[in-house]
Amino acid sequence: MFYLERSFKCSIEDCPASYRRKDHLARHFLQHKGKIFSCPVDGCNKSFAYQGNMKRHLNEIHNDEEPSTSGECKSLKQYVCPEVGCGKVFKFASKLRKHEDSHVKLETVEAFCCECMKYFSNVDYLKEHMRSAHQLVNCDICGTKQLRKNIQRHLRTHEKKNSADSEAFRCDVEGCLSIFSTKSNLRQHVKAVHLEVRPFVCGHKDCGKKFAYKHVRDHHEKTGCHVYTPGDFEELDEQFRSRPRGGRKRKCPTIESLLRKRVTLPNELAFLSD
Repeated sequence: MFYLERSFKCSIEDCPASYRRKDHLARHFLQHKGKIFSCPVDGCNKSFAYQGNMKRHLNEIHNDEEPSTSGECKSLKQYVCPEVGCGKVFKFASKLRKHEDSHVKLETVEAFCCECMKYFSNVDYLKEHMRSAHQLVNCDICGTKQLRKNIQRHLRTHEKKNSADSEAFRCDVEGCLSIFSTKSNLRQHVKAVHLEVRPFVCGHKDCGKKFAYKHVRDHHEKTGCHVYTPGDFEELDEQFRSRPRGGRKRKCPTIESLLRKRVTLPNELAFLSD
């Protein structure tokens, strides 16, 4: 049986990966980016994919040697440039990424994305990138255009909306389109709107108004015709004009609790004088 030779091998000491094409090896190096542990001893260019292997290498090979004290090698976890023949080490991955831009050679770049300014080693990679990152597709549900890479997330929003609608409680009275999140709210709606049930009665004497909801009844009792308004009663008008500003707010008395002493209007005074 005939086998193609894998002549492109990973240069990391404890990584057995090998490939038939150089661009496949370059793509493999991306897996090591930011995860390579280089030997900190001056003059030793060994690199390892695992920190434990690097420490074992130090104990077995450099047991009596002093590690480098340069600023780039103080930390055991280092970021090594994967470019062949470079080998520069960086303490931070961001520094390594900025450095890698200096290795981009126009003669090695076959494809270039004008949308996001990314480089690719061949046209196939560029096409796949354009298809996933920049191609717009139509949503079959709402018709909007979405990036292909985001379409699944967008479709999930429709699934949530549909599940919420299916769990909603709809009023089945003809002509009523009301929808409620709970069954109890639906029952209350039917009683109040369609059956006109009014169980909550105003507590003030001689009023007798009925309401479908307690909070509406309470609001009625505290406002409107049952509460004092300036201009109706001489004594209360004087008290409210002379009350101190600030402090605790006084509760408005109800009309039912007042002795009626209505303000006499000027035209009534003229009539009485005649």
